[in-house]
Amino acid sequence: MKLQVLSGADVRRAVTMAEAIQAVRQAYIQLSAGEADVPLRTPISVTKREGVTLFMPAYLAASDALGAKIVSVFPQNSGQGLPTIHALVVVVDAGTGCPVAVIDGTYLTALRTGAASGVSTDLLARPDARVAAVFGAGVQARTQ
Repeated sequence: MKLQVLSGADVRRAVTMAEAIQAVRQAYIQLSAGEADVPLRTPISVTKREGVTLFMPAYLAASDALGAKIVSVFPQNSGQGLPTIHALVVVVDAGTGCPVAVIDGTYLTALRTGAASGVSTDLLARPDARVAAVFGAGVQARTQ
């Protein structure tokens, strides 16, 4: 098995926001057309640490894309100088089931969230709009 490992910095270099917006747009189109299998996320609580880890698989039929994201949210991490959210994405070859990539999902999640806002802004904003207001200042806000 040949497995590619991509860091957050690798993702930043590889994907522009414009490309992310197009990818998210295509994923939303497949989801709304019933061409996506996106089960409810499965949470695993780590109550003694006040944390939770979420498992989120998905398959897009038209794109033939298969993968899963694992996200941990541990609010107490900030007291240790660690991020509250950590994420990992595993990409699987949809034809063989063979894992092909492991990606640092922390930045990828922020990029996807920003791209989702880009798609919705493109579809819902007035054509002459030139300014957007963003509330919040965390990691997610930076990609908005």
